[in-house]
Amino acid sequence: SYLYRSTNAVLAPYLSNDLNLNAEQLGLITSAYFLTFGLFQLPLGVLLDKFGARRVQSILFLVAAAGAILFSLGSDVWSLLIGRGLIGLGVSGALMGAFKAFADWYPKDRLPLLIGVFMSAGGMGAIVASTPLEMALQITDWRGVYLFLGIVTILIAILIFIVVPEKTKISNYEEALPITLVLKHIYTSYAFWRIGPLAGIAGGTGMAILGLWAGPWLSDIGKFNKTEIANILFISTIMMTIGTTSLGIITDYLRKFNISPVAVMAGALLVFIIPFTIITFGLMPKAIWTWVILSITSLAATLAYAGLSQKFPTSYAARASTAVNLITFLMAFVAQYVIGFIMQMIEPGKQTGYSIKAYQAGFGFFLVLLVICYVIFLVMSLIDLKNKKKIMGNDV
Repeated sequence: SYLYRSTNAVLAPYLSNDLNLNAEQLGLITSAYFLTFGLFQLPLGVLLDKFGARRVQSILFLVAAAGAILFSLGSDVWSLLIGRGLIGLGVSGALMGAFKAFADWYPKDRLPLLIGVFMSAGGMGAIVASTPLEMALQITDWRGVYLFLGIVTILIAILIFIVVPEKTKISNYEEALPITLVLKHIYTSYAFWRIGPLAGIAGGTGMAILGLWAGPWLSDIGKFNKTEIANILFISTIMMTIGTTSLGIITDYLRKFNISPVAVMAGALLVFIIPFTIITFGLMPKAIWTWVILSITSLAATLAYAGLSQKFPTSYAARASTAVNLITFLMAFVAQYVIGFIMQMIEPGKQTGYSIKAYQAGFGFFLVLLVICYVIFLVMSLIDLKNKKKIMGNDV
């Protein structure tokens, strides 16, 4: 999933040159992954809670494989769009399937650590989508890369079906609740609206930039060549992988002091805003550390899954997590396309070589949105804390 998500940051110039794609078209094709991924989150949560990760993800990975093979054969915008959309649909359960399995088989208070370790495994896919991918392009082209990925995905689907155990059947009141009642419980909860929007905006924007626009920015603004860009992304993803594991370990340790995963997420996302601002305004175009810190902290939004899952019964943990994932991936779709659209509006007719003004407009729109969501999160957190103190006072 991470590999598919990140490939176009390296492949962007090759796709643009081979098929004469501009920024808007490139953003639309790449973002189709996030659209289908996001739209499938609601039915995905229901399917995972009902049938378990083994059967659901095996079938979905076959869909992803079909999308990758179609993408490798694509010759125009629409064929690439459909292929990319099928890939997004097919890998839409990779993350949530694992989270559902963790929720079924482990104590809730260990979820942050498990998620951190799991995300580091996903980070290996992002690492492959940097320097190793650039090296593969010396042997084959982008079509060969996607054909190979399609074949590997089929093999992984078979492996999951053979190896992964069935979920433990839970028979209780919550599982018997109607689907609509469960979804209503989640989407009308104060906890969801306090945590979900901030995590969705931060996670989605981070994925949109790191999955596509990091490459063009490093070329246009940083003036790095293709090999240097691949190496920068390689370093960033390695640090991201280390960072996600570390974040899980830190969160697991801090729970001893009653510091919640959501509090850790809030602190990390505050740090995320700093390099995002520097990159948006092109203040340090040759700096690598900004991309490293952005990569590490962008995944802090995943702590929302653990934080929100702890608020609901295990029997619909997948639906609670996919509620956040829905916002995250729809935002990633919107951000990836809208950034390209805004850049094309600022500098129409260009396919490469966009100015800092174009990036300021595209990135800046989502930076402002992120800051607004962060302020709203702080206000809602203060209200929540005040209400809890009031309840405790009444109990006394």
